Amino acid sequence: MPRRSPVGPRATGTRSESRHPTIATEPTGEARNSTVDRALRVLEAFLGEESQIGVLELSRQLDLDKSVIHRILSTLVARRFIEQDPVSRRYRVGLRIWELGQRYLAGQLLKDVAEKELTRMIAAHPYATAYLAQLDGGDVVVISTIRGPGPINLYMDPGSRLIAEHTTTGRTLLAFLPPVKADQIVARRRQAGGSIRRFPDIDEVRADFAAIRERGYGESQGRYSPGVNTVAVALTDQEGSPILALSVDYLGFPETEGLGRILPRELRDCVRRIERLVRASGAESES
Repeated sequence: MPRRSPVGPRATGTRSESRHPTIATEPTGEARNSTVDRALRVLEAFLGEESQIGVLELSRQLDLDKSVIHRILSTLVARRFIEQDPVSRRYRVGLRIWELGQRYLAGQLLKDVAEKELTRMIAAHPYATAYLAQLDGGDVVVISTIRGPGPINLYMDPGSRLIAEHTTTGRTLLAFLPPVKADQIVARRRQAGGSIRRFPDIDEVRADFAAIRERGYGESQGRYSPGVNTVAVALTDQEGSPILALSVDYLGFPETEGLGRILPRELRDCVRRIERLVRASGAESES
């Protein structure tokens, strides 16, 4: 079997526009002494083996005054992140922490299911690559990259970051936001600069958003990279806000002729299957 080779930049942007997020480091100086950091350190203390912790233990463990610990715990209890045992007067993890954990698990489940569905779909399309991506402010970030079969196809590393407005995938996600919010995100991203491309007239962008909403998907043929075509759909929550984008880039070869007609339906079918599987898994976990 011939070795598959990545060819060129992703259809939704160029590598020179990609920016990598900074790596989180341990806070120092004022950041470490901030109220927020102290509260997070208190929460992290509950990651240990003890299911309940007292004020004196937290004070010694975190090297913080008991009065500071008391104030932080009082706030966390009021916000239901921490609970106090009425008998022992010691503290334990609260309901809000569990709810956040459930949100994290739901997000992981969604990503896993989406990857499996995209892998199954893209296996039928040589010279194509499927992506999962999400918005981060005015940028779109690649979460997963799944190559289709064939000796040549496109590739962009997971974690790659592009200006959303300059990508088919990003515009598809922006299109399903409330128009006022989308305008605000686009305006802030333009002010930040850092683009090698010219920003188009805002009315043109708004018209594109409207067309995407009407069609139910975004598409482009060589718009952002010559010879590279893209189709993208948005997976939305119950309120219609975008969660993830499912997209496919494919090379403009004779072998891929017709994909522009096939992919919108297949990607939307993918979204429906993902929604059914996630709902079914959620129902099983609740039973």
